[in-house]
Amino acid sequence: MSATSEKDKKNLETELWNAISAFEQMLEAMPNDRVSLEALSHAYEQIGDHTKSVDYLIRLGNVLIDDGDNGGASAIIEKLGVMAPDDKRTKDLIKRLESSGSSKQHVGDSVATGAQVRIAQEKQAANVRMTFNMADELSFTWSLMEANELTQEEYASVVQDLTEMSASDSNVTISVLHVLESRGFKGIDRIIAYLSRQCKTPFVSLACFEFQFNTANLLPLDFCIKRGAFAFESVGKTLLVTVMNPFDKQLQKDVETLAKRRCSFYITYPSEFDRTVAKYGEVLIEKAAAAAEAAAEAKA
Repeated sequence: MSATSEKDKKNLETELWNAISAFEQMLEAMPNDRVSLEALSHAYEQIGDHTKSVDYLIRLGNVLIDDGDNGGASAIIEKLGVMAPDDKRTKDLIKRLESSGSSKQHVGDSVATGAQVRIAQEKQAANVRMTFNMADELSFTWSLMEANELTQEEYASVVQDLTEMSASDSNVTISVLHVLESRGFKGIDRIIAYLSRQCKTPFVSLACFEFQFNTANLLPLDFCIKRGAFAFESVGKTLLVTVMNPFDKQLQKDVETLAKRRCSFYITYPSEFDRTVAKYGEVLIEKAAAAAEAAAEAKA
């Protein structure tokens, strides 16, 4: 390994340790904070400490069980099964997650009644993660750096911004692309082109499409904001959806689960995404106000 690459490796490890320190401080104040647990598991995996990575993943699984939240459990089960299949704690946790109804529900096509299918779909929808996943965004950032789309310095800056945004209470979409655009990153067009090729997610300008409430409403507004996904058009039985993290395959599965339709996925600029999601929120408010007014008139 050259002296330069050795220096880059040390710089990267330093930034990862800085991120680890920041998230561990957050855990001291909020021991069950899911974002911090996810981020720490990912960061320790990147520096090669798989024991610590599994420890934090197990803590996260226990938090989901204690909170009675099935969202994200299937991803934890899958990762634990790969990282530590023989660990007794892993086996015990997977059993608990599965027994709590967090695992995928299966209904045999040959024997399932219409009611059973509906029940299975409702259970699947209940298992969809509705919250921001820091680990996925850190993995996204890491992938861009490995592909030489981000420098070591740019990687460190994006991780820092993601960390700060995740600690905020603001109800906004947090994503790598949002960070890059807000920083005025000159290479964002290049990165979007790379993502389009690498992830097979064509670029689309949402400004070219007329807002369709019934289409957008196939995904809950909170899901759109927290997970970075928006349904903008239907073509036949296929739903067209733009996502902010095209590497996140679980997000695509969750979108199809909620929409109950086959989907094709696209990528767009964060600013266009935000404007369209904001329009969705405005229409929801207008409809709620109209419904309240109609109800008041009915009572009068």
